[in-house]
Amino acid sequence: MKIQPVSMMKSLRMAACLFTVMLISAATLFAQGNQPGKGRMNGSPDERAKRQTEMMKDNLSLTAAQEPKVSAINLKYAKKMEDVRKVTDTAAQRKAIQSLNKQKDGELKAVLTPEQFKTYQKFMEEFKARRRDMQH
Repeated sequence: MKIQPVSMMKSLRMAACLFTVMLISAATLFAQGNQPGKGRMNGSPDERAKRQTEMMKDNLSLTAAQEPKVSAINLKYAKKMEDVRKVTDTAAQRKAIQSLNKQKDGELKAVLTPEQFKTYQKFMEEFKARRRDMQH
């Protein structure tokens, strides 16, 4: 069976159109993924605090009594961190982040059980190690 030249041209045009649509779709998705404020660590303080609380709820098995307290702490420090993120001096920013993290850990320690707090600290150390690895 012979393919007709007209039929072959239609098939080639259709393939070219399909390829173009796929290319445009991929470029659009890539561009949307790299917009400021769209990553995991970005977004509003409310969004970051909600993600942190959900992670802690899942990984630390927070009780019904602990969850609103942890959520309030996460929101409080996410809002404070918003100002720190605007600091352009890297050394000053790092120092402020460390100070806020210590304060936050102190408040969380009062809400979490010793075992939960130990698990939280271990998770945070692993998180920091992953971030260091990604930066180098």
